[in-house]
Amino acid sequence: MKIKNITSVGRKKVYDLSVEDAEHYVLENGVVTHNTGIMYSSDNVWIIGRRQEKEGKEIIGYEFIINIEKSRFVKEKSKIPIAVSYDGGIMRWSGLLELATEGGFVGKPNMGFYQHIDPETGEMIGPKLRAKATMNKEFWEPVFEKTDFREFLKKKYTLGYQTMMSQDEDNIEETEEKV
Repeated sequence: MKIKNITSVGRKKVYDLSVEDAEHYVLENGVVTHNTGIMYSSDNVWIIGRRQEKEGKEIIGYEFIINIEKSRFVKEKSKIPIAVSYDGGIMRWSGLLELATEGGFVGKPNMGFYQHIDPETGEMIGPKLRAKATMNKEFWEPVFEKTDFREFLKKKYTLGYQTMMSQDEDNIEETEEKV
């Protein structure tokens, strides 16, 4: 079949159809079409993996990793770790230690130990702590209040990090200068 003519009909609502046991099908007029599938029609596709958390042989919870495969809000291929224990539910501070280490807000002075990093000097300060000992407000409050860790997280995960208002203001100023 050859296309003889294309006529614009403007914007129309379209639908993604699912046909059982077939990824393609023939329409009444003989046109063969193909389903786009869930990945193309979704705004967000997050795949959740998990691994067991154990003490000895006893399972005490799970660590979930949310893999962002597609999103209009979060950078694709991001990984978000969340730990859930049987006794306490979602662990509030889970996943932050790896991110703070990656961003240079927390250091590893020795294998298995962590320390705050002074934002002024870049030196490690405070007591050396095991990972479990960092899972509290006392450890994380200075990281959030005395550093730009929040900004680091926004830049790491958010799409279109700049505010639209500042972009529009910059464009207006450039246009006014040219006129």
